[in-house]
Amino acid sequence: MGTTLKHVLLKNLRLRGWEYGMLRALEDEIVRQTGALVVEVPDYGQNAVTGRMMHGMRWESARRLLPKKSFPVQADVIWYVLMGPENYELDLFTDWEKTARYRIAYIYDTLEPQFSLTKKLFSADSFNIRITSFDDAVPYLENLTGKKWHAIEQAVPGDLFAPVAPERKIIDFSSYGRKFPAFHDTLIQFCKSNGLYYDYTTHDVKHPTAPEEELYKQYAWHIRHSAFTVSWPVELTNPKRAGRLHPITCRWFEALACGTVIIGQPPANALFDQLLHPDLVIKIDPAARKEEIFKSLDKLWANKDRYLQAAYAISSKLGERLTWKNRVGRMLGLLQTSGNSGT
Repeated sequence: MGTTLKHVLLKNLRLRGWEYGMLRALEDEIVRQTGALVVEVPDYGQNAVTGRMMHGMRWESARRLLPKKSFPVQADVIWYVLMGPENYELDLFTDWEKTARYRIAYIYDTLEPQFSLTKKLFSADSFNIRITSFDDAVPYLENLTGKKWHAIEQAVPGDLFAPVAPERKIIDFSSYGRKFPAFHDTLIQFCKSNGLYYDYTTHDVKHPTAPEEELYKQYAWHIRHSAFTVSWPVELTNPKRAGRLHPITCRWFEALACGTVIIGQPPANALFDQLLHPDLVIKIDPAARKEEIFKSLDKLWANKDRYLQAAYAISSKLGERLTWKNRVGRMLGLLQTSGNSGT
């Protein structure tokens, strides 16, 4: 279908930061599979007044009063990838959807605190194929918007997260993103006591000094070269943000794809074992006493080779099922099953 329809990918080049590397990876795969023309979402322009009308800002309710600008797009299929509904800017423009038979929105984060904004933006038919990465959000979103939603999980660019030989895993332990402070401090002490290297996030997400693609590439190198990496689900580290959901985020796919052993806790999501593997995560209680955590870490390190072999075996078995190539292929399948409207 990608060879007979004209595809256009709407891209917001103003989205900068560590987290947008994975968004760019999905956009790149869409272009690779469909030959989509990349069209930049125009900069509406901000001043002291309009800046306070952006999604999530103080005067957001007045955003509807801003005059819309014409943004005509000639396409049969339009793609729009969002990290969250807060990134949505097409409500400030008209005419972009007039010619496209299929209008696909893929949203990484549709967590409970984002439900009201998602309802506001996706209850109309501006997009007729709506996709969330969180499977357990689907019934809530359908109830809120009165529209059909699909769940297609997150993934990785296969080349960026390809496994390296075990002897090249020169980072003993790593942790990027969500943390339990007490466990984090204990792991620092354990590595110091044993002459091991622990690599972890030492910066915030608001002040990048390199393009998001380069930041993602460097992050991928660190995960690939880690023997063990720590990962916790959103519902444990930030239950208010997770709400009633148990999201399966990119971190699990990334670590698995490159054969890195994951320690921590998996999300309480039944789909996790089906998508990934029931024995993927070596569980550790982050609230345990320091002595107990030290014992667990000692056991992990003593059996590093065995754990790595198991991680490589799972990675090899799943292969392309972990990649954006698989996901975009499934999204293209939705065009054939959605009919004329896709609703």
